[in-house]
Amino acid sequence: MKVRLVLSLLLGLFALLTIADRFALLELLVIRAGVPMLFALAQAIAIIGIGCIVRGSRESDPALDFLIGLPMFGALLFLVGLLNVSAWTIWPLIALLGIAGVVLILAGWKQQPDVPTSSVSLIAVLIVLVCGIVTALAPPTSIGEIANTLAVPRAWALEGRAIDLPLLAHSYFPLGIESADVAPIAILGALQGGVASHLLHLFAAIAAGLLIYRCTESWFLTAAIVTTPALAIVAGWSLGDWPVVGLFVATFIALEHDDIRTASAATAAGLLASYVFVPFAIVAWILKRRRPHWIALLGLLFFVRNLILTWNPVAPFFQEGAPAMSGFRTLALADYVFHSDYIPESIGVALLALPFFATGAIAIAGALLGLALFFLAPSARVLVPFLVLPAMTTKHALQKKLVAALVAIAIVAQTLLVAWFTARSESFSLLTASTSTDAYLRKQSATYASVAWLNETLPANSRTLVIGIGETYWFTKRVRGGADSDAKRISNYLDLPAAEAVRERLRRDGITHVAILANEKHPPLEASAQKMLAQTLDHYAASVTTRGNATLFTIR
Repeated sequence: MKVRLVLSLLLGLFALLTIADRFALLELLVIRAGVPMLFALAQAIAIIGIGCIVRGSRESDPALDFLIGLPMFGALLFLVGLLNVSAWTIWPLIALLGIAGVVLILAGWKQQPDVPTSSVSLIAVLIVLVCGIVTALAPPTSIGEIANTLAVPRAWALEGRAIDLPLLAHSYFPLGIESADVAPIAILGALQGGVASHLLHLFAAIAAGLLIYRCTESWFLTAAIVTTPALAIVAGWSLGDWPVVGLFVATFIALEHDDIRTASAATAAGLLASYVFVPFAIVAWILKRRRPHWIALLGLLFFVRNLILTWNPVAPFFQEGAPAMSGFRTLALADYVFHSDYIPESIGVALLALPFFATGAIAIAGALLGLALFFLAPSARVLVPFLVLPAMTTKHALQKKLVAALVAIAIVAQTLLVAWFTARSESFSLLTASTSTDAYLRKQSATYASVAWLNETLPANSRTLVIGIGETYWFTKRVRGGADSDAKRISNYLDLPAAEAVRERLRRDGITHVAILANEKHPPLEASAQKMLAQTLDHYAASVTTRGNATLFTIR
């Protein structure tokens, strides 16, 4: 019997390795993604360590501690980065917190509950996980990543410290999660660091999913939430949606169990992660009629930073050139359910239908906050965390056959949509080695070829003002620029009384080059700013080089 078991296992392993090798998985996982995976795991252990320390526990709860620790680690890295961003400052943090993480994980390992695997709904969750893995192993390509969330830590890594980036509005948002991405990007570079960042956010998605299951004790209800397209599609992206959802859930669970220290730590982490967390935190603590532990004050770090830099704790809002707080798209419920132009922002079915059955004051308040925000027509990702909480409390409603049937159909439809979108993104082509990373990036981004040329042309000590694109992540030299929504900020930067004043501002900011990329999709500069930029370049450009849709000016 033992001989047959050994032969069966050996043959099975041989077959799996053969499939993996001929499907190019071994090359991808070991050669191309091996280093990012190891780095992400090391950083994840350090994140769990700081999360457990902040909670004041001697034993780790890995899922909970990772969600709390991710923005906490980022905040710590930001504070260190104010002085220096390099391997010399990052590795000691990872090593010290990693040791603490290992000790605390082992201390609490015996208490980790078994996860049942008998539910059919678990299949939908696993499909989302597989899609997330496929996406995570691909380089960053979404506009939200390469123009906003990853553009900030990339700029800090290139500058060697965490600096003010006044042309990029996103750099004033709470940056606890984005700051954590400084570590892989600074040490591994843009390509491998981007994959490691993807994996960290995938870990956050897994942790949030486990917390949702812990609260609902139902894989059926968990699948209804996890397969929400606005969540499932971005499970492998470097965006803050999953961590924020997880912190909503963590705060909710802790408050329901009257665990004030954990709720305070989760509140601090949420405030370090997103402005979206502010109204929820205020309402949740008021409803519980409890006073947070002082540890919650740690969440004010980036509010204080903004106050120092801009005299506005909630910058970039309420400033000239601020991003719109409402009107992200047409206020139409059907468009929020699904719209071909906003597929990663689709809320789907289950998360809209279930909150009507919410129970509990905090959950109902979350649903009402989401409803109020809906009338501002924001991004769907603003609404999703507020809808997850009431949806988690609807287990009793699923006992009704009609509701259960509707949710089951929704799970199937949402899962198929997520799988279809992942396949359409062509991330699978990297798994099969049918395309190279460079070819993949050139196909996904119309401006990547121009950025690659600028990387080759610009000198090592240059600092370039980029006009015409917001996707600054792939630059290997120091640049200044903003996302599409920052056209007003860049116009204000250039709109001065005379060309001499613009030249002096560029000199003061260390700008040595100006790169202009023709891009019809990018909002143009205002007419006065265009005129002043043209006059400045006419008078002070030492040389001009053009290739494709990119023109590079060297400033005297």
